[in-house]
Amino acid sequence: MKILNIIFIIQCLIVLINCQCDAGDNPYPIYNEAPVLVNQTEYAKLYSIGPVGNQVNLIELFGTPYQRGFAQGQLLKSQMHDIYDNFFNYITIMVNDLISKYADYLPKFLIDAIEKGGVKLALDITAELTKKHTPEHFFEEMRGLADGSGVAYNTILQLHMFPELIKAACSMVGAYNQSTLNHGLLQLRALDFGFDPMNPLRLHPTVMIYHPEESDGGHDFAVLSWAGFLGTLTGYSQHVGICEKYWFGYNGTSSREGIPFHFLLREIIQYDTSIDEALDRINNAQRTCAVFMGLGSNSTNTFKAVEYSHQYVRVFDDQTPFPAYAPTPAAHPQITDVVYIDKFVQPSNHQCLASVLQKSWGSIDATALINAAAQLQTGDLHIGLYDFAENQFYVSVGTQEGPLGNPNITIVPAYARQFIQVDLNQFFK
Repeated sequence: MKILNIIFIIQCLIVLINCQCDAGDNPYPIYNEAPVLVNQTEYAKLYSIGPVGNQVNLIELFGTPYQRGFAQGQLLKSQMHDIYDNFFNYITIMVNDLISKYADYLPKFLIDAIEKGGVKLALDITAELTKKHTPEHFFEEMRGLADGSGVAYNTILQLHMFPELIKAACSMVGAYNQSTLNHGLLQLRALDFGFDPMNPLRLHPTVMIYHPEESDGGHDFAVLSWAGFLGTLTGYSQHVGICEKYWFGYNGTSSREGIPFHFLLREIIQYDTSIDEALDRINNAQRTCAVFMGLGSNSTNTFKAVEYSHQYVRVFDDQTPFPAYAPTPAAHPQITDVVYIDKFVQPSNHQCLASVLQKSWGSIDATALINAAAQLQTGDLHIGLYDFAENQFYVSVGTQEGPLGNPNITIVPAYARQFIQVDLNQFFK
């Protein structure tokens, strides 16, 4: 027993002594003023929310999938063109850089397609391979986007395939029960996506609040995205919350034939009411690439992380060593009622996130997780934070102003900017 205690103390000291966090706390108070209505159509209401110089679209969407897509295309037409007109040049540079760094982790046929016909051919191939596994309502909504905005349907379809090609380093935290101040579930999702002045995805961040028709099924849900993108990388429904991170280092089999993971994540927040239901959906899906997923559940007040891949699915919680079924790395100690993965290649030897969570354990609230992101410097493009007990959605986005043609403008990542509170009690039924 004494030996075990000594080992535990040594591990704690390693974390505390070496907790070299990259920065300090976020300096801004949370912005909590109500959104302002800007425009509306029969099937959508467009609001603006946030302080001057840091404003985000908030759009409520009603009706059928086609009607929701058409309404978004109408209200965000110019913003969609800003993104789509600049997207493919930017993504070509990013994918070529990705191939030079991670060719061993990408399918050979995909590399050959990019070298032969460029990124658009690779996206077309991905669209064809995933088509039969993708629910029809996504195509209906994309057709509505095209008709409402004037952006060509195939261009919209191509853009919706890019998460299957791009590998984003991200962080996630689920804290609940005794670890949080209100004993409720808090979930942090920080998206790190190569934030730079030329990235068109920073231009028009958008909170989308969906109200599906009864015939469509499911329940209200909210997504942090950008104008004209229907997949979900960051989202919450009060029933469940989702997040993801690319799984660098996965060495199992992969496939491009299956449902794109960002469409699967949206299916989870629209239709599922618990982690068990979400896991059933994941296990029964035709899976493609390898990512870590985070699943929060209001009904059980818990959070689990998932090793999601074509070959297998493994689940872990606060009592499971990470990576799952492996010895716990010293820099990633188990923390009661907390599940977390930082932005680095896993298993990570970076001690910052663990030390911050240990220090705030028992009093973790929205501010504590906002500060954790700031100290780790994670979440350059955007951050979503879900408070299940209070039904609040906190968002932060990187600098969304400034011309794309000027690589010398100063931009600030999301983790260093003021967070915006969206009170979903005003919007969810």
